[in-house]
Formats: sequence, structure tokens, C-alpha cells
Amino acid sequence: MSDLTVCFVLTVTMLRSFILEGYLVSTGSMAPALLGFHKRVRCPSCDWLFAFGVRFTDSGDGQTAADASETARATCPNCGQINIDVSDVPRNHGDQLLVHRHVFDLRPPRRWEPVVFRNPADPEEAYVKRVVGLPGERIRIHSGDVYINGRIARKDLTVQRDMRIPVSDLAFLPDSDLWELPWQLDGNWDVIDEQLVFDSPGNDPSVGSLTLRPWRWHGGQHVTEVALPAADAHPDWDEFLRRFDRIPVSWTNRLEYDEQRQRLRCRGVMPEQMQRDLIRSASGPGFRRAVYRLAARSHLAPLTDRCGYNPPAMASEHPITDLMLDVTISMQQQPREMRVQMPVADDVARITIIPATGEITVRVNDQPDAVRQAVLARLPAEFRLEVSGFDRRLLVAVDGDLPFRPLDLPGALPTGDDAASDAVLDAGRRIYGQQNRLTLAFSGGRFRLETLRLYRDVYYTEGRGRHAVERDCRIRSGSYFVLGDNSPVSFDSRSWEDPFVPHRLLTGKPFLVHLPSRPGRIRFGSREMTIRLPDFQRIRYIP
Repeated sequence: MSDLTVCFVLTVTMLRSFILEGYLVSTGSMAPALLGFHKRVRCPSCDWLFAFGVRFTDSGDGQTAADASETARATCPNCGQINIDVSDVPRNHGDQLLVHRHVFDLRPPRRWEPVVFRNPADPEEAYVKRVVGLPGERIRIHSGDVYINGRIARKDLTVQRDMRIPVSDLAFLPDSDLWELPWQLDGNWDVIDEQLVFDSPGNDPSVGSLTLRPWRWHGGQHVTEVALPAADAHPDWDEFLRRFDRIPVSWTNRLEYDEQRQRLRCRGVMPEQMQRDLIRSASGPGFRRAVYRLAARSHLAPLTDRCGYNPPAMASEHPITDLMLDVTISMQQQPREMRVQMPVADDVARITIIPATGEITVRVNDQPDAVRQAVLARLPAEFRLEVSGFDRRLLVAVDGDLPFRPLDLPGALPTGDDAASDAVLDAGRRIYGQQNRLTLAFSGGRFRLETLRLYRDVYYTEGRGRHAVERDCRIRSGSYFVLGDNSPVSFDSRSWEDPFVPHRLLTGKPFLVHLPSRPGRIRFGSREMTIRLPDFQRIRYIP
């Protein structure tokens, strides 16, 4: 054995023994940022490849699911296709992390930083979560956000990229006549090779715009209603109730008629079979028209925190407003102006870019004065634009650079009437209307949207509600409050009897997903075996 080989072996041994340590993620509490045991599922409708978890810790809402059923069916997080059979998809190992063991001997962990630590209740067990609360702080979880000492906790661009969760990607369009694009297109747009192309002939300054129009294929808990006078509702509604024993029980839970307000109401997307049944049996045109309208409108549903990694039984459905637009624009002829409207909580930020001069300005709501402005050094023919409204903070990045500092809108914890008003308002409709204000518009020009992706922020649920949910939780000195990214199924500080992780139990900082694998199949005659193959695309640095 050569001296060089001996030195290499000794170096690796020393690193593994004293500095670095390997850790296998087994559960889904940090998905999709860090994956536990899962299946790599390709959607049969849109061809999107996503991870579907098969092993979970005790879930935050009290459900227990150590291993999801092998016959469970997945839902595509991109197009919303339900009932995807994953029973024949081989199980994949979780992410393997390389952990720097002594980072926190030199400095304390930062907010939003992932850490590996020993379970306070069982020191033989290791967990990986994200630090959200630091020693001495008062922490509170409200409406999906984290509040520290009464103010919302915000993320920088690097953390947002690490934690963001995909909602839709224009590069993966379902091959189905029943599916609709979640964007309303106005102007001279064409969809070519799953890219949007805008062409304004000559010097025509016509506007091409895209407005987010959240559209849901199946399911949901949102409520849709249409006006239906009592004279038109009866006798068809009475007949529907008389047929109670001959129709699916789920239909009676989805459909109802409000006699006092004279409204026909549906919960979730109206199943196609229900629509056909109601129309076929309708005796009057008024009832039939109401069913048509209700079925169409029921597909217009707010984006929620549902996660394709989780089985449907563990799905969460909270309407969300924290969105991020990530678009790559390739210009053949510069538009005169580009505009982005981004909802930021209950406000709207309006970003204007003049490509010819590089001028960029930001206004809030209908205020005439700019609150941020800058001049870009150079706007190339192809550039990436990221705009986010996470945590009541507007972030704008052009090719990864911030032209101005983030714009933070008021972020105090709602109290009194502000907190109670959400229970009075129809949150789903209000949030849908706010989501619908996300717009990307161009004046003239000829260009192509090479990519168009939409993401959302992590929405923190209540878990078992033990800590930091009903009231502030003061973090003990020398300890931390930790949460999992996959909030609906994460067993973390919200739910533990003792919510804090002492500094002495911190093992280290994960900094690399290394040696990830994917399942492969080989055949020997009539026998087929599943083997693990390297998956180099999943190797990545952890911020």
C-alpha cells in the first residue's frame, strides 16, 4: 500500500471519527427539503416526478403512522391528479446527510438552520429539525407563521429557496382535456413545447398578462355556492334527498341547499358523476343551470398547504398566501415594460421593470410613491426573476442578485378584533381573491418564458397544540424550539411534553446530502430484483 493511500485512509478515518458523521433520514418530518423513506412517483398525467413518503413519525395532529400502506395512493403536487397507484413503485431510502459534528461548539445555531440532535426523551435516538426559536425568546405559531417576541419571523432568499415547496411548473402540463391551466392568459400568447411565447406584432404595445387562477382538479374542503331560488330548487332538491339510500353517502356531505339564503352549496370540487346524476335527474331548467354553474365554479379553489409527500389521510388543507414566482424570460425583442403584482399577506406589492433602462420600482397597493427603486447594471437577453411574498416580506431577485433590500410590511401578531375577524370572514374566498391578484404583465415585445414555477412557504399547523399555539411560549435559557418542515406530520416542539432542545444535545449541522440512491431493477431470467443505484441529481449542499 502506497504512502498516499495510507494518508488518504487515515484522513477519511479521522474526519469520520472526530469531525464528520453520517446520518440517514428515515421519516418524513422535514420533507420535501430532506426526504425520509419514500417512493419516487411519476405522475401519469403531467409526468412530474415527486417523492411520496412511506414512513412517518407520530403526526402533529395526534395521528400515528409509522409506515404508510404499500397500497396507498398518491396525489400529484403539480397538477392535482388523485388516486395515483404507487403499490408497484419500489421503496427508496431517505437522504443520507453528512453532519459537521462540532459547529455548535464554536457558535450557536441560527434561526431556520437545520440541526441534528439527540431526542431529549430518548438520547439514543437522533432527530433532524429546523431551529425556529432561540434562547430567551417568546415564540408563537399563528396562521401558519412563526412570531418571535410578537413580530413575524422572516427568511432571507437563501432560506426561502431551501424551504419553498413546489405548487406548479409550466414544464409539466397534464395530457387531459379535463385539466385547466392555473393561469389566465390575456394577449397574444401561445404554448409551444410547454413554454409560453408572447409575440406583439410590429410596434404594437399590446399587453400580455398572466393572472394566477388557482384551479383544482379534484377534492378539497373549500365551499362554493350559487343562487338558486326556492321555486327552481324544488322539487329537484326534494327528489335528491328522497334518493338518499341510492346515492353515495359522500355526496350528501358535499351538497346542501340553504333554504333561508336560497343558495345551492358544494364542499370541494363537485365530482363529475354527481354533476351528471343531478343534471340527468333534474326536471327544471333553473336547477339544471345552477348545477352547471356550481360544478364549474367548484374547481376554482384556493391554493392550500397540501403536500404530495403525505398520503391523503394525512393531508392538510389550510389556504395560503405566502407565494413565490420563479420565471426565466428569454427576450428576442424587449417589452417596453414588465409588471409583477405579488400578494403580501393582505397587501399587494407592484413591481415595475423598464428593460431598456434597467429601472425597477416597487409600490404598495395604490400608493403613488415608490417605496423601493434601483437601476439594474444590465438586463441580459435571458434572465431569471424571483419575486416572493413570504412572511409579509417582499423579496425581488434578478439572476440571484437583490437590486434593493427586502421590503418588510407590518408584521405584528394579530390580536383582539384582528384575530377574531378571520373566524367571521370566509377565509377560503378571501384568500382565493388575494391569490388571484398575482399577475405578470408585459407591454409589447417578443419573448419566451423558458420556465414558470410557483412555490409556497411552509405553513405551520397547530400540531397537538401543547406549546406556542394558544399562547406565547418562553424558550428556556440554553435551549431551542425546533419544528419540522412537513408540519402536518412532524412530531416536534409543538407537541412534546418538554418543548425545548438543550444545547448540549445538539449533535451537529447537516451540510451535504451525499450518496443518495434510487431504486433500480435487474432481471435474472424470470426473477426480478430491486437494487440501489446512485442518484447524483440529489447530491446537494444544505444552507
